[in-house]
Amino acid sequence: EKTLITHGRKSAKFLGYEIYVRKSTQTKRNMAGKLTRPYNNKIYLKMPLETVRKKLLDYDALKINVHNGKEQYKSKHRTYLINNDDLEILERYNSEIRGFYNYYSLANNCHTLHSFKYIMEYSMYKTFAAKYKSTVVKICKKYKKDKVFTVYYKNNKGKTLMRQFYHDGFKRKKQDYAQCYDRMPTSYHSSPTSLVARLKACKCELCGKENVKLDMHHVRKLKNLQGKEDWEKHMIARKRKTIALCRSCHKKVDGGWMD
Repeated sequence: EKTLITHGRKSAKFLGYEIYVRKSTQTKRNMAGKLTRPYNNKIYLKMPLETVRKKLLDYDALKINVHNGKEQYKSKHRTYLINNDDLEILERYNSEIRGFYNYYSLANNCHTLHSFKYIMEYSMYKTFAAKYKSTVVKICKKYKKDKVFTVYYKNNKGKTLMRQFYHDGFKRKKQDYAQCYDRMPTSYHSSPTSLVARLKACKCELCGKENVKLDMHHVRKLKNLQGKEDWEKHMIARKRKTIALCRSCHKKVDGGWMD
């Protein structure tokens, strides 16, 4: 949909944002002690709440019930993730939360992503509970360390490492936007092994480089892959939505210029 010429007081949709000139009577004293209206006539970037709702439904992490004519939002487990290992499930949720936050980190109301995170967090709990035929309470008691959901794993040297559920907040970013992207979430794997085993190997599953830092690449749906590129063939053959790549291959895949 094209963005038409719009009055500044009315919102215009652009790249997923709603943009308008804010009218505010809120006052604040400046350095000289004078009352000013610092928020009046300022450009306001808004993240539409409907976008959050659609994203949660797209991830199949949200269930909407209607009671007395009112919608009630409730998190739900994601059946298609149950067969993945613990680390892979955790990384999937982290990547989706970070990715959504990174895109809307410019929004003035990006703090509302706490609601998005809340639904995703309990969806993850319920996914783990469904995986182990347990309850959310028992899963939280087992995995939480200092009130943060934590998954432990061992690397190729036998050292125990851990990954935690995203808990860095949703502060609005005002600079260095180009550097604010999540590398770990988007990765690929060509062998049928678990995420932990692939990280242990320290080997790129596309070019075969060893002892390199790996990035994880995810795709939303395997059926959307055409199988023309080598990395797509790997993922289709493995029936996995992730693949582990070295930094060089990851950049090529993201840029769409693989040889």
